[in-house]
Amino acid sequence: MRNYQIYWIEELFVQHYYGRERMFYQLFSDWESSTGDLHTIVSKQVDYITKPIPYLPTQRILQNEMTKVEGATWVDSVATIERNGSGATLVLNEKSMILNAWGHDESEYLFFEILRRNMGQLLAMDLKNERFGWLKPIKQRKFIY
Repeated sequence: MRNYQIYWIEELFVQHYYGRERMFYQLFSDWESSTGDLHTIVSKQVDYITKPIPYLPTQRILQNEMTKVEGATWVDSVATIERNGSGATLVLNEKSMILNAWGHDESEYLFFEILRRNMGQLLAMDLKNERFGWLKPIKQRKFIY
């Protein structure tokens, strides 16, 4: 099973740390494993660099997009896609989205594609398997000299 945490990162940090996603991964990994005073400090850092997920617009986007996907359901704040023995569940929270996927990659990619097309600055991380990246990479300007 693959478990992704998806966060909306403030644009200032997206611009500055693009290409250095490992630093975000390390911060969130430290946040998950820390305790006591260190956890308090890292929690403040995470709060500072992340934005709240706009709940109602995101819910509307997911509900509209889910009607186009075969095997998709929406109940409360949980979207599920199941097909051919594999699937994924996306849970919408205030500060993050949690994507749990099993079986083939197809269902999780459908969720990633829906989010990529409709939202920006989302960083997905699978802390257990050390997988992380932007759902919608920013375009780099190419200057000709």
